[in-house]
Amino acid sequence: GGIMSTNSLVAYMNKDWKVTSSYVHYDGYTTGVGEQLLENYNSKEKAFELATTLGYASGLSETVEKSHEDRANTDEPIVYENYLDFEEYIRESSYLEYVYGWVESEEKWQVATWENTKVDTPSEEGYEFLYNWNGFEDLNEVFVREGVETVKRMRKLAEEGSGSDYAEGADELENTILKYAIEET
Repeated sequence: GGIMSTNSLVAYMNKDWKVTSSYVHYDGYTTGVGEQLLENYNSKEKAFELATTLGYASGLSETVEKSHEDRANTDEPIVYENYLDFEEYIRESSYLEYVYGWVESEEKWQVATWENTKVDTPSEEGYEFLYNWNGFEDLNEVFVREGVETVKRMRKLAEEGSGSDYAEGADELENTILKYAIEET
């Protein structure tokens, strides 16, 4: 939420490693777009439809049609002939914070993340970011890991009196996490 957008890509990687990707402007973190993918696009058919027809969306909803409703533009999905071209693109695109890929050979969603570290440099801005690429991991695992952190943060906000929305949000998210945590064991 808020003014800061968390940009992400949702991509489909077929068995020949040809990649088709679409862009989502807001809520790219795993408890946003990631949760939508697990809840509503968690099959080969749905993942393929999403990556190849979404193109651009401000936010990701339960269906591609709904996701298209308030979008700022109508960019088409981008096709990369091979995975290396795709990885080069995402490594160079520092505005991207999460990249989700349905890997056809594994029949599941994966997510690539970066660690951004501020480094002091004698530049005009006074610092720059060092991007450390973590590569792709199983989305299930990352969603559970980051979701648990988010629940803790929401509960803390609720206790500090920031409103009952946080407590409700924490309960809902916890229920979803449990569903995917069980699949991990």
